[in-house]
Amino acid sequence: MQTEILNKVIKAVEEGHRAALVFITEKKGSAPGAADSMMAVFDDGKTFGTIGGGPVEYKVTEEALEAIRVGRDRTYDHNLTKNSDTGMLCGGNNKGYIKVFKPKPKLIIYGAGHVGQKLARVAIKTNFDVIIVDDRSDFKDKDDLEEVKEFLAMSPKEASDKINFTKEDTFIVICTPNNDLDVLRNVIEKDYKYIGMIGSRHKVKSVFDSLRDEGIGDELLNRVYSSVGLDIDNGTVEEIAISILSEILAVKNGKKLGER
Repeated sequence: MQTEILNKVIKAVEEGHRAALVFITEKKGSAPGAADSMMAVFDDGKTFGTIGGGPVEYKVTEEALEAIRVGRDRTYDHNLTKNSDTGMLCGGNNKGYIKVFKPKPKLIIYGAGHVGQKLARVAIKTNFDVIIVDDRSDFKDKDDLEEVKEFLAMSPKEASDKINFTKEDTFIVICTPNNDLDVLRNVIEKDYKYIGMIGSRHKVKSVFDSLRDEGIGDELLNRVYSSVGLDIDNGTVEEIAISILSEILAVKNGKKLGER
């Protein structure tokens, strides 16, 4: 059973989801669950395995989901008495550990041109899984794209239906030659941690105005970083890519950014 639980956690993480393993590390008295009980909790709220069921398992599942959300391991300690948070009368005690497993951060780059290629290269070296979306399939063999996880030679709509977007681990950069509106239309309402778009003020305004006309509100549009990247580059493609990744890392790691 434990092997099956571990395999399900591995599969979930490989598919881009967060998950947690819950262990009982110490059991006293009449508390439910065996001392070596294990349970998996997934970011959609589903569980597999058990640490004994009942109010304790329900409470620990809630704690595991919070641990998954913030991305940090934690311990738990529940006394099973009438006045405890579980309301159980067993009189025992359960202590345990919640271990969170996170997928590699995922960078989705729309556009396989010069900036997209250099950004992919530096992001891969920074431990991102990189997905390139560009309908120009002949760009797939560019040297800087050799190690990308996927190259999706398809439309933005097709790609948005295929990719698994997650709130904490998905980062998006839009740098297409002339398809930014269609890309943003198909991703702006998805889950993501960061979304940035390259473009002049005139181009960005035009794209945003078109989306407003389609009913997209400013609450979503204000989430888009544009102009994209920190103001540290000298205008070369390589430094632009580094400036974009620097901004992404600041967001990923909770660092303070200047006003946009």
